[in-house]
Amino acid sequence: MVLKPIALGIKYLLRKPYTRMFPIKTREYVTRQTRARHILYMDRCVGCRACQLACPADAIKMYRIEGDYPKNRPKIFPGIDYSRCTYCGLCVEACPVNALVMTNYTMQHLITEDKSTTLYTPEMLAKPPEGEYVITLSKDTWTPPPPPPPRKK
Repeated sequence: MVLKPIALGIKYLLRKPYTRMFPIKTREYVTRQTRARHILYMDRCVGCRACQLACPADAIKMYRIEGDYPKNRPKIFPGIDYSRCTYCGLCVEACPVNALVMTNYTMQHLITEDKSTTLYTPEMLAKPPEGEYVITLSKDTWTPPPPPPPRKK
C-alpha cells in the first residue's frame, strides 16, 4: 500500500520537467465564448454600482471622473483589478444599461509581479483593446436559462 505512492514519485522524479516558456511564442487559445477583457461605455454608464455589488471577487472599485456625463450624475465609473477578476461575467449581467461588456481579448501582458499594472481605470476600460476581439458577453448576447420542467403531480 505504501509502495504505490513511492513508485509513482520515482516515476515522476525520473521524467524531464515540463516548463512553459515565457514570453509565450504561440498564440493563446481563444474561442468566441472566451471571457477576457472588459470594455466600458462611459456614455451609457449611470453610476448605479450594480457591477461593483455583483462582483464576487471584489475586483471592481468605483472612481470619480470629472467630465460631462449627463446620464451619470454622480460621475462615478467602475475600474477593474484584473489580478482579482475571475472573469465570471456577473458584472456584465448586473449592468442595467449594457455599459459593461466582455470581449475575448486575452491579456497575457497581465502576467506580472507588479500588481499596479493589473489595475484598469475607467479611462483604460473605455479604450477598446488593440488587435482582434469579439464581444462575447453583453446584455445583447446573454440569453436567460430555460425555465425548469413542469412538476409532476
